[in-house]
Amino acid sequence: MKLPIAVAASAALSLCVEPAAAQASELRACWLTQYTYLTQGEAGLRAIAQNIRAGGMNTVYVNVYGGGGLTYWPSKAFQAAGGSWGHPSFDWARHLVRIFHEEGLAVGAWFEYGLALSSINHPIALAHPDWLARDQGGSAVTGENGGFVFLSPSHPSVLALMNGMLRELAENYDFDDIQVDRIRWGRKSSGREYGYEASTVAAYQAQYGSNPPTNVNNSTWVAFREGLVNQVMSQAFATIKAANASVVVSSSPVGSYGWTQHMQRWDQWVNGGYIDLVVPQMYMTSLSSFQTEFNTQRTAAGSNVAKLGVGYRAQETNDWTLVRDQLNYARGQGVPHGCLWVYHNYSGPIAIQDEIDNLPDPGRPWNALAANPFVSPDSLTVVVDNADGVTSWATYLESGPGWINSAQPDFFQYGSRVAPGGALATAEFHAPLPRNGAYDVYAWHTASSNRNDAAKFTVHHAGGASDVFVDQRVNGGSWVLLGRYYFASGALARRVSVSTEGSTAQEFTSADGVRLVFRDDFVKYCTPKVSSVGCTPLIDATGSPSLSGDDDLHVRAIDVVNNKSGLFFFGAAPKSAPFGGGTMCVQSPVQRTPPQDSGGSPGASNCSGVYDYFFSHAELTARGLSAGEAVYGQFWSRDPSHPDGSTIGLTGGVHFVVLP
Repeated sequence: MKLPIAVAASAALSLCVEPAAAQASELRACWLTQYTYLTQGEAGLRAIAQNIRAGGMNTVYVNVYGGGGLTYWPSKAFQAAGGSWGHPSFDWARHLVRIFHEEGLAVGAWFEYGLALSSINHPIALAHPDWLARDQGGSAVTGENGGFVFLSPSHPSVLALMNGMLRELAENYDFDDIQVDRIRWGRKSSGREYGYEASTVAAYQAQYGSNPPTNVNNSTWVAFREGLVNQVMSQAFATIKAANASVVVSSSPVGSYGWTQHMQRWDQWVNGGYIDLVVPQMYMTSLSSFQTEFNTQRTAAGSNVAKLGVGYRAQETNDWTLVRDQLNYARGQGVPHGCLWVYHNYSGPIAIQDEIDNLPDPGRPWNALAANPFVSPDSLTVVVDNADGVTSWATYLESGPGWINSAQPDFFQYGSRVAPGGALATAEFHAPLPRNGAYDVYAWHTASSNRNDAAKFTVHHAGGASDVFVDQRVNGGSWVLLGRYYFASGALARRVSVSTEGSTAQEFTSADGVRLVFRDDFVKYCTPKVSSVGCTPLIDATGSPSLSGDDDLHVRAIDVVNNKSGLFFFGAAPKSAPFGGGTMCVQSPVQRTPPQDSGGSPGASNCSGVYDYFFSHAELTARGLSAGEAVYGQFWSRDPSHPDGSTIGLTGGVHFVVLP
């Protein structure tokens, strides 16, 4: 169980530990509850972020599903099940991830409640009593947190709810990490009391042909219920990764008693490969008890100790000196990753967070810089909603007549807009982009029989503008891929527009949401040809394709046949046509670079060859390439032993746009 954290704006944490190398590769995090951030304006949130960074931390986990049994993002999945949002028209998740990213922190979505509901009177519990885990007496009420109830991990609708909520967080937000907590059974007293609800009983009967044992500690019965929890975590991992493969999937289980009381076998999660990071709560009030617990958890991690972190607690009975000693012990045992939980415990009905600077010895828990090694540098999602209006981080603009609110229910978050044809009406989606590269561009629309069957979307990218036509009569209520395009980094600018062009007055065009997901520094396209030695060559580029920035643009191919001549050729448009037993990826006319040798190991043919061509600023200019021009290219090489008789090799294609 975690209780609220507050980070003071006026002072940083103070906890001196043994020196670490600058920019160590360590997770250094803290948890932040809604009890704190709901009281803050933007200036207060930035002060909190700056204080976290001053404490040597690089990551903050913000509670998006917790206190009161509410979501702090507009979760349509949660709402459809009967749940409520923390605010009817303000997206706290989006607000927080933007601010904390701008302040230099990695940001995790803390899905704190997981399978738990705040009480038997929670709207979802009242609407779906068959979803609740129950003991042998039929009670769903646990001994946790004043009467939490838990959703049953065996119920298909519960799995659908969990996956729907997690998919929303992974698809629609720029979170670096989604921390999925309370994926376990509840506990009344000694633990393992739950699992006697109809859905679990039926599942057990289907597998074993009998009712579950009355002995809650029966080994077969325990393993069966552990497997149901594992299923929830496995599906959660798959759902998140399918929505955004760059997002870290983590959890902070309750420690060793999670195995004996809650049937929460996180060791099986790491061994099964369906979690990236596990941070067990080791909230011990002495160093010796911490060491015992830590060694138990480290042993459980086995060969996956690189995925293990520690949840530390600091409060009146666990002061900063003790936390320092615990942290140093764990680091000395090869587990440097940690997350800090700080709170004061009061006698009131709830734990009331206090300022960290009121705790003993305020200041920093870590005294050297570190980078979170779990977070992908390529994790970047930008979303613009029709409800955004005009802001400094996203803008939605309408022009032309007829725009009204849609009556269809399959809108993105807060509603959708439509306009009839007959007269030109346009909606624009503007966003800043922090880096150059290839982005997948998606649009969301509401579907209906009176929608435009060829709604014209225009993607405004570094190479110009590309039109994509979408049949909005179908596939509503989800992200529709418009394509992959190369964008230059930059401030707020138009990225996508949609218009009524070509439609009749009886056809309505939907404008709802746009999503851009960073995929790579450069666009890779087209199919490479397998070489005579059975390898598939890979093409890529590094550096900046600019005329005035860093002079470091290289186009490379690896896994090509060794010691063979090859060259890079390029043009202004892509192509996909049979050629030389492979695929021609570039439309004529083309330019060619001078030939170069692939090098690699001497002797027999193998895949150790590499081509690397440096496009200097001077060469880009000499070849007549100016800012805004598109480049599509691929490598051609000699492959005299190829069985198709063509004697050539071909990579796939790479695309970029020349920048100023």
